[in-house]
Amino acid sequence: MKFASAYLAFAALGTATIIAAPVAAQKTDWTQRVTMSDKGGHIMGNPLAKHRLTEYMSYTCSHCAAFEAESYQPLRSSFIQKGHISFEVRNLILNPIDLTAAMLARCGGRTKFFGNHRALLTSQKSWMKTFQSSSPDVMESLNDGTVSERLKKISKAADFYGVMKKRGYSASQVNVCLSDQSAQDKILGMTKYATESLKLSGTPSFALNNVPIDKVHNWELLRPTLAALPQ
Repeated sequence: MKFASAYLAFAALGTATIIAAPVAAQKTDWTQRVTMSDKGGHIMGNPLAKHRLTEYMSYTCSHCAAFEAESYQPLRSSFIQKGHISFEVRNLILNPIDLTAAMLARCGGRTKFFGNHRALLTSQKSWMKTFQSSSPDVMESLNDGTVSERLKKISKAADFYGVMKKRGYSASQVNVCLSDQSAQDKILGMTKYATESLKLSGTPSFALNNVPIDKVHNWELLRPTLAALPQ
C-alpha cells in the first residue's frame, strides 16, 4: 500500500508538471492555407483576413504572367503570411486557350491549384509561341469538334500535357480535368461576374473586399495600396 500510494503521488505530480509546462505558440503559415470562395475562386491565406485581395486574370495575358513573377515572393512574405490579407485568384476568360489553361489549373483540387497556376504562367512564353507561329488553318482546326475535343486539341498543341506531367499528372488525368463541366461552369461564371457585375475589361484587374481598384494593373502599383492597409 505504501508503494502504491507513493507511485500514485509521483504520477500525479508528473501529470501536474506536464500540464503546467508552457506550450510554445505555433505560428500559422497562411501561405499553405487554401480555401474556395463562393464564386469558385481559390483563396490563399487567412479565411478571416480583414482585407480580401482578388485578382481577375487570364492565362494568355502576358501582364498576368509578369504579375505572378514580380509578386510571388513579396505578396506572400510581406502580406499573406501576416494574416491580415488573403489573396484570391479568379478567372476572366479571354479565349479558348485561356479556358483550357484555366481548366488545368483546377486539376487535382484546391491544394494543387496555386502550384498548377504558377506552372502554367511561368511557362506561358513558351507555349504561347506555338499559337503565335501557327498558320490560320491550324488555328481554325482547333475550333472543330465538341468543347472537350477542342480543349484536348489546344492542350496537345500547347504541350499542356507536358507541363502537367511535370506536376505529376498523367495524360488520362489531364483529359478528365478537361472534361469537367462543373469546373468549366465555375470559370465562365467568374468571367461573367467580372465583366457584367464589376465591369472589368482587362487583365490583370484587382479588387479589394470586392471593390475594384481603379487604374491598378501591376505589382508596382498594387504594392503601395496593400502596404497602406492596417494590420
